[in-house]
Amino acid sequence: MKHYNILDISIYQIDLFLAVAEEANFSDAALKMNITQPALTKRIQALESILGVPLFNRDKRPIELTEAGRYFAQQWRPLTKQFTASVNNMREFQDLSAGRLIVGLPLSWKLFPEFQRAGRQLAKEHEAVSFSWKYEAPVRWRIALAEGEIDVMIVPWMDEPSFESDWSWTHIMQMPKLVCMLQSNPLSARDSVGYEDLRTQHFVVDSPNVMPMCYKSICQDTEKHGYEPIIARYALDPSDLIGCLEHDNEVVICDRYLRNSDSEHIKCFPISDTVCGLDAVWLENNVNPYIVCYLYLLREELENTYPGMSCHDIP
Repeated sequence: MKHYNILDISIYQIDLFLAVAEEANFSDAALKMNITQPALTKRIQALESILGVPLFNRDKRPIELTEAGRYFAQQWRPLTKQFTASVNNMREFQDLSAGRLIVGLPLSWKLFPEFQRAGRQLAKEHEAVSFSWKYEAPVRWRIALAEGEIDVMIVPWMDEPSFESDWSWTHIMQMPKLVCMLQSNPLSARDSVGYEDLRTQHFVVDSPNVMPMCYKSICQDTEKHGYEPIIARYALDPSDLIGCLEHDNEVVICDRYLRNSDSEHIKCFPISDTVCGLDAVWLENNVNPYIVCYLYLLREELENTYPGMSCHDIP
C-alpha cells in the first residue's frame, strides 16, 4: 500500500478532480474551473501520483472513473460541500462578531422615526454594531429575509399561521385600531364609533394587490358585524391612506402607529374590541444577539410615543 502525506492533497486538487468526474472531459472541466487544460492534467496526474492509483480510464470516450476514482468521488463530494459550508458559516460568524444588524421596514413607514432612534441608541450602547435599515416592498421582504439581506423584519401584526416554520417571531406592540374621517362627517360628533356604526359608510382601503392583509382584516372585522364594507376606492399608496379621504361619508381604518395625518380636519376614534400592532420576524437560525437588543430599544421608543400600549411579548 502506498503511503502519502494528506497535506500533499489540496481542496483545489479535489475540486479539479470532481469537475473532471462531472464533465467526463478534461477540456470542459478546465473551462469550468477557469484553468488551462495542461495545468489541469498536470494537477490530476499529481493527485494520482500521491494516491498511487489511476482515477480515470483515459482510453474511454468520454473518459470514465476507475473503481478507485468512483470511490474517491463518492467520499470527497460531501466533504467539499461541508468544507464550503464551514467557510460560509465562518464568514457569517465574522459578520456577527463585527456587529452587523440590518432592520427591514415596510416602504410605507418612512415617516416614523422610532425605528431609526432605536437603531441609533443601539449603535451608541454597542459601538461594534454596524446598524442600518432597509425599506422593503410587501411582496419582497420574505425573500430579503431568506437571503440574508436583512436580519429582522418589522411588519404589521400577523396571525401565527401566517409565519413560516423556519421563522422566529414576536409581537412588539398592540393597541386598538382607529377609524378616521373628515370633521364634516356626521359621525365625528359622537363620543365613540365602532364597526356597527360604519355600515353605511364608504371605506377607503389599501389595495388588496398592495396590502392584502390590511384589506382582508377590514373585511373580516365587518363580517363579524354582519355586513360587507362598501368600498369607496383603493389607496395605492399605503403611506397616504388618510390623505385619500374626500367625502363626508368616507372612513379609513388604520393602525394607530400608522396614522399619517394630524390635520385638524381629521377626527379619529379608537375602535373597541379590535387589535393592531407590530411583529418582528427573523430566521430561526439567526443567532444575532443584537436582534433582541434592538427590539427592547424599539419597545421603549414606541412606549414613549404611544403611552398605554402593550409590548409584553418581546423575548
